Parts: sequence; structure tokens; C-alpha cells
Amino acid sequence: MAALHETEQGGHRTGLTVTAAAFAFLVLRLFAVSGYNWHTAFAVLHTLDLDDTIGLVLGTVMAESLAAVLVLALLVPIAALRMITELRRVREAGNRPVPEGGLPERPDLTGALLLLVAVVAVIAYVGTYRTWWLPVLVLVVGGLVFGIGYGLSAGGRVKQAALWASRHLVALIGLAMLIGAATITTPWLPLERIELRDGTQLRGFVLEAEPGFLKVLTEQDREFHILTDQDVTSREEIAAH
Repeated sequence: MAALHETEQGGHRTGLTVTAAAFAFLVLRLFAVSGYNWHTAFAVLHTLDLDDTIGLVLGTVMAESLAAVLVLALLVPIAALRMITELRRVREAGNRPVPEGGLPERPDLTGALLLLVAVVAVIAYVGTYRTWWLPVLVLVVGGLVFGIGYGLSAGGRVKQAALWASRHLVALIGLAMLIGAATITTPWLPLERIELRDGTQLRGFVLEAEPGFLKVLTEQDREFHILTDQDVTSREEIAAH
């Protein structure tokens, strides 16, 4: 009964942590894309759905080329190291006798799932933007990661730090995402060229498109505009990256 209570408490704490992290990410992104202007951030807030945090996270990475390259170059080798380390741990545990009434060790598949997602993302990125240098960068970073993980002495501080990082991969990714949320000013939406009826053009991000109006955040000065359908004659997405 006590163990069940501790498990429930642990699950409750994890849920609160995830919720707090999602809220922090949302607030940081709100101010970063608004140029840390309170009034603009307040206007942008009303275009957001609080349930769209996952979309904001993925959009943040996919919209900013530097963020996408850094995440992919680091995620592939670190996830691979995490997966290999976990498989070795389970294999070593399997060589030990299982306590009476206990269960055999089962692998944590977090590293394997992250590796699968990262590899698919690399393939899609290279296929879309023809960035053939990205796999080379992944291999170089992978060589450094595995060199640290397996090429250094077991008691060395650098190796211990690398193994600690692999075991806390999810938490470190979360921290990196929060830092990115605060520093990446590119919104989570594609950049568009909007032609107005008076002949002027706006380059910006359409935060909300409802029948009758558009809510647009401009690219350069990060001004918030509400345009009616009558004001807009055409919209064209501008290829990023």
C-alpha cells in the first residue's frame, strides 16, 4: 500500500512538472516572438490555444533552421548512446539472478523512440532542403559523443558527465527547449507575403485566420495587425531555411 501511495505521488509530481514546463515554454515563446513587448505579447496571447503546446514546440524547431540543425545533430547520437547504454544495463542485469518474487529488468525505450524520430526527421530535412552536409555533421557529432562515452577512462569526469547526460536525456532536452523558447524569435508558423488592396505588402506570420479577418504579426518590427478579408488580395508562403 505504501509503495502504491509513493507511486501515485511520483506520478502526480511528474504531471505537475510537465504542466509547469509546458506553461513556461508557452510564456517564453509568447514574449520571444513578440520582441519582449508586453502589449504585443498580450495581443498574441489571444490567438493561442493552451492545448497547442506540442504544436508550438515542433513549430519552433521546424521554423528555425539553426534550431532544427542543432537539435537533429545532437539528438541522433545522444539518443543512440542512451539506447546502447540502456541495452547494456539490461544485459548486465539479466546476468544477475532475479530475486524471488521480482521481475526481470526491462529496457527503457525512450532512447530508441527518440532515435527513430530523429532519424526520420533527418531524412525529411535532407530530402526537403538538400542539406547533404547534415548527415556528415551528425556523424561528426556522433563520433565526439561516442568517443566521450566509450573512449575515455571509466572513472573520468568527462565520461561520467556524458553517461549522466544520456540518463537524463529527456530532462536535458526539456531544458534546451526552454532556452530555445526564450531566445528563438522566429514564430512557430510559416512566413507569408500578404498583398493588400492598397498595393502595399506585409511580410509576417498569420497567427489566426477566421472568416472575415486575419491576425498578423509582422516579420521585422513585430507589430500586431488585424486585417479584414476585404483588405487582403493575396497570400503567399515564403520558403524558409
